Amino acid sequence: MARSNTLPVRWQVDQLRRSWLDRAIGFLSPQAGLRRIRARTAAEILIRHYEGAASGRRTQGWNRSLADANAAMGPSLSALRAAARDLVRNNGHAESAITTICDHVVGWGIVAKTKPKNERAAKLWEEWAGTTACDADGRQDFAGLQHLVMRTVVESGEVLVRRRLRQLDDGLPIPLQLQVLEPDFIDTTKVDQRLPNGGSIVQGIERDAIGRRVAYWLFREHPGASLSMLNASVRVPAESVLHIYRQDRAGQLRGASWFAPVLLKFKDFDDFDDATLMKQKVAACLSVVTTDVDGTAPPIGTVDPAEPTIDSLEPGGILNLAPGRNVEVVQPPSVREYPDYIRTTLRAIATGLGVSYEDLTGDYTATNFSSARMSRLRHWARIEDWRWRMLIPQFCDPVWGWAMEVAGIFGLRDAPAAAWTAPPLPMIDPSNEGLAYKRNIRAGIMTLPEAIRERGHNPEEMLAEYAAANKMLDDLGIVLDSDARKTSDAGLTQARPTGTVIPSPDVSDEPTSAPTPKPAPQMPEDDDEEDDAA
Repeated sequence: MARSNTLPVRWQVDQLRRSWLDRAIGFLSPQAGLRRIRARTAAEILIRHYEGAASGRRTQGWNRSLADANAAMGPSLSALRAAARDLVRNNGHAESAITTICDHVVGWGIVAKTKPKNERAAKLWEEWAGTTACDADGRQDFAGLQHLVMRTVVESGEVLVRRRLRQLDDGLPIPLQLQVLEPDFIDTTKVDQRLPNGGSIVQGIERDAIGRRVAYWLFREHPGASLSMLNASVRVPAESVLHIYRQDRAGQLRGASWFAPVLLKFKDFDDFDDATLMKQKVAACLSVVTTDVDGTAPPIGTVDPAEPTIDSLEPGGILNLAPGRNVEVVQPPSVREYPDYIRTTLRAIATGLGVSYEDLTGDYTATNFSSARMSRLRHWARIEDWRWRMLIPQFCDPVWGWAMEVAGIFGLRDAPAAAWTAPPLPMIDPSNEGLAYKRNIRAGIMTLPEAIRERGHNPEEMLAEYAAANKMLDDLGIVLDSDARKTSDAGLTQARPTGTVIPSPDVSDEPTSAPTPKPAPQMPEDDDEEDDAA
């Protein structure tokens, strides 16, 4: 009954909402009238549920472009790079942010392991990547190049690594070197060109008819160098160039500086900081304005001959003013809003860059263990993303392929692939986190060599040294509490092999009867519960 009473009311409301034009169109063509009503209803729903898509007072001045990734960022890349570099040079917080990201992503270096095991390939790689032989400038080992690549990506948005083949008589373990180039080397004057073969050149990157990169147009010298007067670009095949950047949109060919979302906040912060400093200088000055009715009153302090209209007051002075002299103290401005502003702004900047506020500022005063750990874990999720979705697949893996390809040409057979081990999350609580390593190894979640690589060491070298140290201790008859072969976590002696006879405590020269051998004490298994109890 209620439903039947409701339908006529809804129909009457709909009829009132319909204009005379809607009714006329519906009368002449019911289908056209229905389409018109549907379109208007869809528009009303869009406006009602997506306020950001509406046009009104709140969205005035909001430039919402529908350009693709390349058209949107292309004209802005050089300006963003210049602003970011200026910030890093002159702002301590910007330098702290970029250093924090590089230190956490690369650390002491992302380490390669051959798979399957290949000792000759591993030795060649260590001799090449573990020294400055891999750097065309002769300054960095491979871990240092990882750090330089990551720093350039954060600051400039992207980086190029060019393969440079060398001669055998150059004396390199692998006749190959890497040249790191800033993105300024890309000739962006070659933009939006269609080629006769169906390909195109977009912002200095040449692609074939199906969109694969085939070449880069690179300047011979940095465009900002003093020697770049006659600096024509040359075509370099794509197989000799690595282009590393963070891809945020589908079809994106170039990378923008990671500082782009926070550049204006950084600039405003710098301006506010400078203005506050000046304000603080003014606040530190005590100014007194005096008036003299007839101009005959003597000075109230010491007069500077160079500035006869200015008196100097000494601290703690008590002065008697002449009749007719009026004194007014200038009230200095307050700077109490500064701490709240910088905390709010720097938190927004840290969020935009993907680092924690504490790492950006070095301010841990309002942080306890739980909040510090949660902040670090959230930041570390981004670190893992930047490692495994950008730096390793775009830089480490291709460089390994280049090195093994060249080594294969000069005699290395069956070149293996590489498995990469990155530095672990820094320990906040070493005692508990070290115990977590032990449990993961015992449970089979992690191998001992993998744990050793995570700590930045070579497993084979470390275990060989460990075995040599154990042999030295055995030869000298020294038993340490840390020797898991002979003592438990509680420091108790481990069980001896079955059949071992333990001498009797009776040390008399002629015992009255043969002592009965005592069984070796059986220690319980060193399980997790015993670890906790210890």
